[in-house]
Amino acid sequence: MNEKVQELERLVEGIVTSYVELKKENEKLWNELNQAIEKISQLEREKSHLENLLRNNEEIINKLVVRVKDLMRILEVSEHEEG
Repeated sequence: MNEKVQELERLVEGIVTSYVELKKENEKLWNELNQAIEKISQLEREKSHLENLLRNNEEIINKLVVRVKDLMRILEVSEHEEG
């Protein structure tokens, strides 16, 4: 009978040890998941910021192209008038 009790104690100790190890691993994985989620959020914010910068730069470039075209037309008219 004593042998059965010792076997049961070893079994329970093994279960408790496994539980503690699995709990630590679970906490580690949750921390890694939370870090990954935060990194994704940070990258999404950076992406949004860069998209806004790109849109703004496109608008500025388009305005500059229109101004250059207008200037070129003015210069062409001016050259024809002089010639």
